[in-house]
Amino acid sequence: MAHTETTALRYASDPDPEQAEQVTSRLEISPPDCQLALEQRGQEVLRLAQDAFAKTGTWVVFYREMLGSDGIVRQLYPTPEEMRYFEDSSEFAELQEMVAAMRSQDASKGDATEPERMITIRLPKSLHDSLRIEAEEMNLSINKLCISKLLQRIESRFIPIQQGRRRGRRPGPQGPRKLTVATLETHPQIGQQPIQ
Repeated sequence: MAHTETTALRYASDPDPEQAEQVTSRLEISPPDCQLALEQRGQEVLRLAQDAFAKTGTWVVFYREMLGSDGIVRQLYPTPEEMRYFEDSSEFAELQEMVAAMRSQDASKGDATEPERMITIRLPKSLHDSLRIEAEEMNLSINKLCISKLLQRIESRFIPIQQGRRRGRRPGPQGPRKLTVATLETHPQIGQQPIQ
């Protein structure tokens, strides 16, 4: 019996697993004091953000360390209710200003710091036109404008309630696609063996 090696699915933009540690190295900043009272945690975020701000020139690293899925903010505000509390604070606004300042100065591409992900969204032409015009007026690319909008907090009252089943692909690598009979009928070259 032949031995087959299974490997975890990963994005095409991900570095080799051996190189991943180099690409996503962490800043050396103090761990947060998670025992602080809720009202004091915002000042702890700003103290650590100022340290991180001084140690990196790239917004991607700063964002990952402060607001990323396992960043300082998520450590200090682990529940959705606590996170909403922080997002309503002046400290959150100041942190957002720091991210914007770093984005203004950072000419590098994010993929030099960590792998990038791409999302595809469906939107009406009128919304796309509005984004295009807004981006032109602000002298930005649509991509930079959309990232700026995604970085902002959105109130739940502005989010529509999901009706029915969630559409679209799930996030993450999708794995190999299955060939269907219909695909082979419309694209017979897919099923052919390569010419040798």
